[in-house]
Amino acid sequence: MDKSCANCSHAGTPTCKSPCSECIDHKGYPMWEHMPTDAELAQIAEDMKPDIVNHPAHYTECSLECIDVMLAVFGRKAVTDFCILNAFKYMWRYEHKNGLEDLQKAERYLAMATDFQTADTEQENRIINMKAVLEILMRRVNK
Repeated sequence: MDKSCANCSHAGTPTCKSPCSECIDHKGYPMWEHMPTDAELAQIAEDMKPDIVNHPAHYTECSLECIDVMLAVFGRKAVTDFCILNAFKYMWRYEHKNGLEDLQKAERYLAMATDFQTADTEQENRIINMKAVLEILMRRVNK
């Protein structure tokens, strides 16, 4: 019998195929050799959490993110305008829907708009104004 099976409930029974799935963890380590610490378990749980603000699962189901495809199809100016409008939407509804999460999404869209913006002064002014409003709303939420 394998030494990893010493405390197994199947040890010594006719159905024992040493080592079994009770004795070996999902990474192939004998259970007695590697038990994750509480810190490792907490990190695993954190790593498995979806990033609903920056990379929501429903927009990252394939190797391309939706925003990247939008850039390729519609161009930088249209996508920058989309980002500004989407930020506005999240700022408009934050008190009635998702609170701080919506403001974080607005912040993310304004950052993308800044990254994508073209040499359009009007567009640049809209981004600056939206960031100023967002800052006020964030202060209100964080009181």
